[in-house]
Amino acid sequence: MTRAELIPLTVIGGFLGAGKTTFLNRLLAQATARYVVLVNDFGAINVDAALIERHDGATMSLTNGCVCCSIGSGFVETLAKVLDGDDRFERIVIEASGVGDPWRIAEIALVEPELRLDGVMVLADATRIVELIDDRRVGDTVRSQFAKCDLVLLSKGDLATEEDLHRARKSVRSLRPDVRIEVLSPDAWLDPFMAAGKPSRFQAVDADAANSGHEENFRRWTYRREGAFDRERLAAAIATLPPQLLRLKGACRIAGEGAPLVLQMVSRDWSLSRAVNEIDPQEIALVGIGTADLPGDRDLEAILDAALV
Repeated sequence: MTRAELIPLTVIGGFLGAGKTTFLNRLLAQATARYVVLVNDFGAINVDAALIERHDGATMSLTNGCVCCSIGSGFVETLAKVLDGDDRFERIVIEASGVGDPWRIAEIALVEPELRLDGVMVLADATRIVELIDDRRVGDTVRSQFAKCDLVLLSKGDLATEEDLHRARKSVRSLRPDVRIEVLSPDAWLDPFMAAGKPSRFQAVDADAANSGHEENFRRWTYRREGAFDRERLAAAIATLPPQLLRLKGACRIAGEGAPLVLQMVSRDWSLSRAVNEIDPQEIALVGIGTADLPGDRDLEAILDAALV
């Protein structure tokens, strides 16, 4: 194959709550090419795929843990099905886990003869990234995501002040002085593939090198119940969840409010919105991600159980 015939592969990284799924929704809504989007969800429930809008290509989801730790198993098998299938796609986009190293995924394009690495981009929440980089619990994980990226996209630019944006740029520059930084906002679309066709300037490292070990620094929690939440009690329950719980998302029903909704929580900020895809109307199915010192399942379950009708 000539370089022009190779399928470009782009990896999108970013810490929990950075807005990767929202970014992909915007990308797919405006896509004119046929993409394959491989979505990894760090948990047992396939939540992200339910939040990604349909498009002309195919959305394929992995639910067997963190993609960058699954090289040689589920991720490679799924990618092989895409490459060996009858359909020819124009681009492959992979959403890395929120606690994963996107470069570990990108390395596959350096050894797969049908792929061309088109770059690694990392989304960073402009309102939180300064604190996350310095956080003693998650800072190492966050900093590692910037180590070999080609582009940093500051998300939630509409919520950030000019001071937030200045501090975010300065903090990222302290890690990567020469990396390209752009700001995303709802009213200004940035083509993330503006660097298409340019080879990555980074060299491949040994894929068998020591695992980054990030799974050891985080713990997953799955919450499943039949029934519905009371909205006021749910708000009270979320306010009492431990700070070690960094992320909570999934499907739920609110008593008296009809169709099931999608719950999203980052830190103590949370929201309920309509689901893009059909979900079980009778079941509450949430996945949480926290630091290694997250309290036990029973303690967490008791907090949310108090919000059930």
